Amino acid sequence: MNEDSSSYETFVRLLIEEESAVRAYVRRLVPTWHDVEEVVQQTSLIAWKKFDELDDIDRFGGWLMMIARFESLKYRRSLARSPLVFSDKLTEQLADATGTIAAGDADRQQALERCLQKLDQAKRDLILKVHKPGVTVREYAQQNDRPEQAVYKSVQRLRQQLLRCIKQTLADQGLS
Repeated sequence: MNEDSSSYETFVRLLIEEESAVRAYVRRLVPTWHDVEEVVQQTSLIAWKKFDELDDIDRFGGWLMMIARFESLKYRRSLARSPLVFSDKLTEQLADATGTIAAGDADRQQALERCLQKLDQAKRDLILKVHKPGVTVREYAQQNDRPEQAVYKSVQRLRQQLLRCIKQTLADQGLS
């Protein structure tokens, strides 16, 4: 029991250390944050089940990333009918190209997520909608009966606000 407890504590500590990097890595491979949550959860479960097979805990990060990669590819195959999904070949090329994600990327991504949550719903919807693939500011403006220039200015102000918030968040965490 004591050995199991020690193994569990080691696993949880290592998982927490790597979680933001895994989350950022998976986000590059699957279409939405909901998908990221699904894949990261499945990755953690598989890693726990196979943790006793890991020979060297110093290789935990790379081992966990490999599991995340396979789980991302498996998850993407389950979404194959969606028009928003890249081919497996392209996804594997992206995974190879990204390599190990710098922790800083994950920190910036988390800061962005926090800053987006601070925006009121209308502003958050605007910034997220105009940054969806295939959506233009012109289309958004037309769909919402707003002048195109006004939308551009609003988006620019929101980008500046988010950038300031991200910089402040990182500085508060000592990560600037």
